[in-house]
Amino acid sequence: MSMKALNHLLGRSAIDPTIKEAFEEGRILELLAEYEFAPALWAELTALRAEDFADYAALAYRIVHDFEAAQESLRVPSPLMGLRASLDSVRSKEQAA
Repeated sequence: MSMKALNHLLGRSAIDPTIKEAFEEGRILELLAEYEFAPALWAELTALRAEDFADYAALAYRIVHDFEAAQESLRVPSPLMGLRASLDSVRSKEQAA
């Protein structure tokens, strides 16, 4: 969800000059508040320092990408995954016997 929010912010920045102005004036928190970033990202995204908005965007992209990749790796697979194949295998062995 955070990557979608970042993409929306960056896309908007291409047509809305107030985004870059707000960044240059140090109002990044106001910008981020308009989008649905994961709470765990707020501190990192507000603490980023960059010379211009393009640099900020590149750094923010890396942070959000890494965060979402870490979230994916934390997801535990369902205990039912693979159970169907195991049941089918047992059934076929039973029918063969």
